[in-house]
Amino acid sequence: MGVTVFQLLHQTKLKYFPLNSKLRVSPAMYKFLERRLEEVIAGTCVMIMCGMVFLHVVLRYLFNTPISWSDEIAQYMMVWSVYLSVSWAVRERAHIRVMNFINLFPKSVQVGLTILSDFIWFLLGVFLTWQSILLEISFWENSYESPALGIDQKWPYLCLVFGFGLMTLRIIQIYYRWWKFGEPILEPRDEGDKKSLDMTHV
Repeated sequence: MGVTVFQLLHQTKLKYFPLNSKLRVSPAMYKFLERRLEEVIAGTCVMIMCGMVFLHVVLRYLFNTPISWSDEIAQYMMVWSVYLSVSWAVRERAHIRVMNFINLFPKSVQVGLTILSDFIWFLLGVFLTWQSILLEISFWENSYESPALGIDQKWPYLCLVFGFGLMTLRIIQIYYRWWKFGEPILEPRDEGDKKSLDMTHV
């Protein structure tokens, strides 16, 4: 069975994701979390955001009783969906790449250039994750509440830590699977891309 984000966390012995005898997760659950974690959360956030915007429009223009907190919730949901989708896109190799220059070279050179660019991307992910953690710590030390709902901003800003952190872990996962199982790093990983191999190694 291939590595997942949560198995990577276990291998680095992060205490918040113990995989010991007291906490056992089935292979089916691992597979669901590995493939659908960001997708489910981001999709839920988008649905809530759309619902809040629709509610605000109906109350404002049909009943002339606008509410201030619906916009705030919609903004938080949009931000969370965007940053979690960053990690989701890494998992599916769906981020925008300009390949015209790379495609001019032989396959081995294409792989080398892709590895170089992804390594730079990985370093950027580590830096952004660290900066997000520092920002989150500052919100814990100096609380700041939103104007409409009074939500402490340390909670909405957690999206930066989760988004950039999962993005970095997904990059590691992509290269582990490439090295261990020969899965592609140049093409997107969709349902039709080496489906049998993908399903076997999840």
